[in-house]
Amino acid sequence: PPLLPSILRAMRTYKSAVRVQEHGLGTLAAMALRRPGNASKIVECGGCRDILTGMRMHPGCVPVQRQGALAVRNVASRLVGREGGNNDGSLADGSGNGTAGTGATAPANAALDVRETFLELGAESVLREIAGRHQGSVDEAYAALRDLGCKVSMVKIDADKLAAGEVDVTSTS
Repeated sequence: PPLLPSILRAMRTYKSAVRVQEHGLGTLAAMALRRPGNASKIVECGGCRDILTGMRMHPGCVPVQRQGALAVRNVASRLVGREGGNNDGSLADGSGNGTAGTGATAPANAALDVRETFLELGAESVLREIAGRHQGSVDEAYAALRDLGCKVSMVKIDADKLAAGEVDVTSTS
């Protein structure tokens, strides 16, 4: 049986199980990495909502926030006009209907649609207010926000100067 529906079903059934969410999100992030066909299938199966639900259910769990932000980033960034499908031409559902090697690209509106889907589901606030609060997931949250087309800037604080009471704040974009 296809793997993606099983992962999403487990995440939906065990929303309060932190390890199910952490590993489900990590698996979704890995499935979407360099695999636009998989990213598309995750969106089609309602995975955007499941990613954000997992993050909302476990706001204090840094690994969940990190994996969730990676999943958002990988799904969104893989659907921005890149080749579709897995390297072998198959999709996450095993259907073999990918477009790898054909030169086909995702429609221009696919990127906008996935961005809008995530944003309508509240991804920006989840990434800014939950994942972005944790040192262990702030970089991933920043990257996900950027790939969703949100305006972001990162502030870096020199830890040595902070400890010495000489806070030097520089902003990078």
